[in-house]
Amino acid sequence: MSTSRLPVHFPFRVPHGAFALAVALLWLPSVVCANDWDGGKKDCLQAFDAPAAADEKVLMQCADRFNAGAQLDKLSKAERATIEKGLRYLYDSSDKGWRLAREGLYRLEIKVPARSAQPAAAVAPKTGAPAAEAPRTRYDPPPTRDADKKEAADLADGGVKLLKKQKWAQGADQLEKAVAKDPRSEFALYNLVCAEANLPDRKQSALKHLQNLADLGTDASSERLIKARGDADLVPLREDPDFKRITGYIRIQIVNTIGRPGEPAIENIEKVLEGLGHKSRDLGVLDKPQEFPIVLFKPHAKAQTALIAELLNHPKTRLDPITFDTKYDLIIRWGAKVTTVDGKQKADSIGPDSVDDSIAAARNKQNKILAQPEAAINDVNKIVSTPERAYGQVEAMGKRVDGTVKKAQGAVDKMKDLGDKLNSL
Repeated sequence: MSTSRLPVHFPFRVPHGAFALAVALLWLPSVVCANDWDGGKKDCLQAFDAPAAADEKVLMQCADRFNAGAQLDKLSKAERATIEKGLRYLYDSSDKGWRLAREGLYRLEIKVPARSAQPAAAVAPKTGAPAAEAPRTRYDPPPTRDADKKEAADLADGGVKLLKKQKWAQGADQLEKAVAKDPRSEFALYNLVCAEANLPDRKQSALKHLQNLADLGTDASSERLIKARGDADLVPLREDPDFKRITGYIRIQIVNTIGRPGEPAIENIEKVLEGLGHKSRDLGVLDKPQEFPIVLFKPHAKAQTALIAELLNHPKTRLDPITFDTKYDLIIRWGAKVTTVDGKQKADSIGPDSVDDSIAAARNKQNKILAQPEAAINDVNKIVSTPERAYGQVEAMGKRVDGTVKKAQGAVDKMKDLGDKLNSL
């Protein structure tokens, strides 16, 4: 349970456009080259300037090009206005392309609400094609009056006192009244989940309220989802796939396939995962060397897979579904090309960047994924269904976060300090 209503604040701020995982549309017969914005810029600006007269598919392709390859600092004010015009039209008018448009608008630091949400789709093991699922309506209640917020806070405080005495049913009833008064209260929603998780007949309701908390999409709600991964009150839900999908809780194994040259990367990976709030981690060794990382995942771990694949910072990272029995939800098999220089072995990559700004940005990206995981899930679906595109796709992921940041092999200690700060919140 949580006893504090204060949202968590961090000593950094990342603009809305900082996180832009590309949306790879599953229904397109072909995908535009990720780095082809400059080559098609003139035609796309013409389409965006008169979007009502343009073909929907052309607008979608141009949005995809913009998301993947446009350098914002090279756009003029007039070009930005034209792009915004086209993306807003696509967002408002297209049932297929609105997610692409939203990602583009986020890059321009223009916040728009989600029109709908698509739950994690299963991937057929033989074909790799994602199974179609009906979209769901996001939880997005209107703002609450100040008087109702005060009454809801008092009700929620009373409910938490009951939970501390393990009076789960009474506490749940009081917290439900608090949520009815203030449906946007992260504090009341989170503690209602804690109460219902301990009532056998209300576990589905607990998962529904947990999803509602995620849909709020605030930093405070995302931080509570991360807290949920280790909350003792939520142990009854922890192995449920929906709990894992919503909170990002996953059991991770990190495997070193290249021996001593891979040890710096393994250390960096561990510290990044710690900074993201992933505490369930084991190490392993594989004596079959790999020249690139492979990330194996279960369906409920797709959104986290997209983020972790990006953070591995290796252009040839492969993503594959787990097709064997294992307790792990995600397995990272680290690999890199090893060369010998002056008799010493050296890997061509040390894995994640290990600077403070990188882990801070990663934490923000994780919050965005927890709030709106659909784009990340679609990205993984596309890579798995067309594995020949895996290398370039994951490489593009890493380049779309305000440019690729420099490696800093000697800054591991700094990241440990930041991880300790995050874990103490």
